[in-house]
Amino acid sequence: MKFFRPKSILHLILLGFFLVALPLIIGLVFATISVDRLVNQSQQTLLDSVFITQSSHALIEAVTAMERNARQYQVLGDRVLFDVYAENHTRFVETANSLDEPELAKSQNKRLEVLRHDANEVHAALSEYPYDAQEITAVLPLFSKLDQTAKLLLRDNQDLINRGVEEIQGKAGKVQRTLVFQAVALVPAALLLTGLFAVLITRPIKQVDQAIRRLGDGKFSDPAIVTGPRDLEQLGERLNWLRNRLLELEQDKTRFLQHISHELKTPLSNIREGAELMNEQVIGELNNPQQEIVDILRDNSLQLQKLIEDLLNFSILRARASQLSYDRVELKTVIENVLADHKVAMLSRNLDPQTSLQAINVIGDAEKLRILVDNLISNAIKYSPDGSPLRVLLSSRDSQAIIEVADCGPGIPVTEHERIFEAFFQGKPASKGHVRGTGLGLSIAREYARAHGGNITVVDSTRAGARLQVVLPLEQGS
Repeated sequence: MKFFRPKSILHLILLGFFLVALPLIIGLVFATISVDRLVNQSQQTLLDSVFITQSSHALIEAVTAMERNARQYQVLGDRVLFDVYAENHTRFVETANSLDEPELAKSQNKRLEVLRHDANEVHAALSEYPYDAQEITAVLPLFSKLDQTAKLLLRDNQDLINRGVEEIQGKAGKVQRTLVFQAVALVPAALLLTGLFAVLITRPIKQVDQAIRRLGDGKFSDPAIVTGPRDLEQLGERLNWLRNRLLELEQDKTRFLQHISHELKTPLSNIREGAELMNEQVIGELNNPQQEIVDILRDNSLQLQKLIEDLLNFSILRARASQLSYDRVELKTVIENVLADHKVAMLSRNLDPQTSLQAINVIGDAEKLRILVDNLISNAIKYSPDGSPLRVLLSSRDSQAIIEVADCGPGIPVTEHERIFEAFFQGKPASKGHVRGTGLGLSIAREYARAHGGNITVVDSTRAGARLQVVLPLEQGS
């Protein structure tokens, strides 16, 4: 089954607005119709009640006038009085006939028929017999019955009004309950639709945002999956195209680093061997200026070798070719060996190594952990002022091994706490050293820490300088 997909985010928003407003519009239309019907019925009931009341009063007045004219005619025999009676009778008949239009109660219809019958009987007698006939005298008492019946009709109308009011109140209550039920049902439905379309609208935007963040973090292996309107899906396809291009560039960069590193390693080895031969005075004894030049050449070749090794390690990491060789590793021994390797560098700078090392073992790759610690300590030496202390701590906490390396250098700005672990990022230049670093040491250290299930972060410190902390699990399986 193929689901409907809007062509653009605008179409989806407009569709959402329409569907959210639709239940409310339906409820509003129903409420308007119901209230309008109730108002129309109330108006009609009121008009009918007023009309019936007025007509009932008119019937009573007509009956009274008819009785007066008939009795006067019966006494005086004046034909003019009969004509006046006949006019009042005509008015009576018209009023009675007008009561056929509104809907009357059964009792009112019966009383209206009785009124018509008795009035017609009296009128027939007055029209047929002489004014002094016994038949006229016999029907005149019917006027009292007519008056009483008309008054009863008026009373029944009051009862009809009361029943109409009660009926309207009942319908008003029913309409009110219906409107409340609609509000209880439609408002949550509108809110549910609002939440649904909020998810449908924000989900593809979040997917695009996550895809961009992954690209920014250098995670090119995960494809950008964007589901939603067609224009956002096309944006996801473009992000995938960009991801593939970046992945190709990253692979090209890695291959370039591998080739250039290997190409540099061979001539550098020759330079180092030549420097070592001259330093050992194999080709002859050196004077002091010559020995100084040889030392400079040897030291710089060592620094260049370190930089090339960093490039090689980094290219291996980026290519995912690095495999950990797990074994039990004594971190205290690793740190002590690294400090011993840097003893000459620390002596030349008159640095004071301050250590507090516990005997802690972890499961990991000894060589990778050595490189991790070496990069931290060499970085601290590079940024430490001459004659300053260099602190190296090893402790355990919550089943984790904690390695801290702190120097007294310029420190790391808060804005660079994460950036210093990015590849090729270089902070403030070191105060010493002929060769500027590649910006790969801390990046490699973080990769190795994460490969062991740990992490490396910059820790805020009240002292001057930078303080880096490595957290490693005490037990890490293969």
